[in-house]
Amino acid sequence: MHDEPEFVEVLEKLRHSDFTYAHIETNFGHFSEVDAPARSDQIGSYFMTDPQVAHDLHWAGVDIASLANNHSFDYGVKGIASSIRHCDEAGIKHAGTGSDLEEAREPAYLETKNGRVALVSTSTGNKSHEWATHPKASLPGRPGVNALRARTRYVIGQEAARQLKEIGSQLGILREHHMNVEGSSGLLRNAEDGEFSLAMPNDQSTTGSNLFTPSDHFEVQTTADPRDKEGNLRSIAEAATMADLVLVAHHFSVSEGGRGDTAPGFVREFAHAAIDAGADVFIGHGWHKTLGIEIYNGKPIVYGLGNFFAQSEFVRRVPFDAYESWGHDVDRLTTLTPAAHPLHPGLTAGNLTWWSSAVLNFVFSGGKLAEIEMTPVELGREVSREAPLHRPVGSGDAPLTDGRPYIATGENAQAILERYQRLSADLGTELVIDGEVGRIRL
Repeated sequence: MHDEPEFVEVLEKLRHSDFTYAHIETNFGHFSEVDAPARSDQIGSYFMTDPQVAHDLHWAGVDIASLANNHSFDYGVKGIASSIRHCDEAGIKHAGTGSDLEEAREPAYLETKNGRVALVSTSTGNKSHEWATHPKASLPGRPGVNALRARTRYVIGQEAARQLKEIGSQLGILREHHMNVEGSSGLLRNAEDGEFSLAMPNDQSTTGSNLFTPSDHFEVQTTADPRDKEGNLRSIAEAATMADLVLVAHHFSVSEGGRGDTAPGFVREFAHAAIDAGADVFIGHGWHKTLGIEIYNGKPIVYGLGNFFAQSEFVRRVPFDAYESWGHDVDRLTTLTPAAHPLHPGLTAGNLTWWSSAVLNFVFSGGKLAEIEMTPVELGREVSREAPLHRPVGSGDAPLTDGRPYIATGENAQAILERYQRLSADLGTELVIDGEVGRIRL
């Protein structure tokens, strides 16, 4: 029903290409066809979207989409299945989730008149019960996401290491290789000589979440889990054999501290390996921020797409878990509504990047990337740290944001493009601002 020229121009750009890719960070389904919420310890949104939106996205031009993300399992196995079913019915090819790991990890294929396209989709940051697994004997595989787990090491100075080990010893939670103590299952499974762990109460029956490495400096180091990395690279190699253009989508909701302007080490490691295995375009998302673009061996790595539609304020039903995690009085649950505030992260002023991004048009010639054209969009707020609202919805104390992409102009366009330009330059990529469009030429 929307016909504003600034919005229609976005749709025209989506429809103009041989094909259009999007990441879908929600679930499609009716509340009557899914499970109860499948997680309860995360402060965040619980996403379920009317299946008609899948048809709307395909009408708008979206042909192929990645589904693996930290919200894929919000409504359990039935939510995974309903999202797949409704994408199929809408005609959107998809990858990243499935009834077992083989299905979640396999490439999706899209036929176009200029060649065959493949997509491999993976996610980092999901809980262990959300990881898809293989079947074994009579045991079925677990439905879920194609996970790329990250291993984290905390590199600390020698004196700090001594003090931390002393604290851990006094608390009875220090774990080193030579120890044989109950409550340390798996904590040191990935440890190297000299490393130690602290058996925090919630980790004592898991593979753990901390490994400390004594050194001469302080640093957080992340690497991709070797088995997950190898499995995904096999899928990428398969796609490169079976298709003319290979996309790899990586959704990562974890970071090495705060979510800054540089992708963590395990993402850069996997991106380079994916290109080496045959990927033509690597697409990162998960921080809801635009990040820099790297050209690696002639292939583009987009580390952060940012948001394109930001409408989580309009989730129709919100479960108990969300109200509880945001501090609402759940003893008054029947009096609470989805209009309560706060209920969703990142949707306030003071967020420079939440309400903007760009349409990226990749131009290939002779099988090689020739140009990336970047058209900036804004989602209903000005592109500044204060993010003043200019397309409000509703009349509450905290008006909601329309959240649809409009072509950005003027200062908004310049702010979006200059951010991309600065962060891409840090990666050795020259982005030229041509009026209100950005261009990377090879």
